[in-house]
Amino acid sequence: MSSDDSLEAADQTLRQAQEALHAARRNLAAAVLDAYANGETVVRIAERTGRTATEVWNTLAGAVTLSVV
Repeated sequence: MSSDDSLEAADQTLRQAQEALHAARRNLAAAVLDAYANGETVVRIAERTGRTATEVWNTLAGAVTLSVV
């Protein structure tokens, strides 16, 4: 790879990583929403995911907002 192509290649790699991150966040939000809908507490979801309860509440709020819009 020439140095002329390295900038474009790095940009493409970054875009692919961002797309993967967005997909992972959507998957996590769906899993959190599903667990909560099935009766799991926010505290338990936080424990299972290594997140804080506030982060779980924020994920739930974002997931509900997206499903309403």
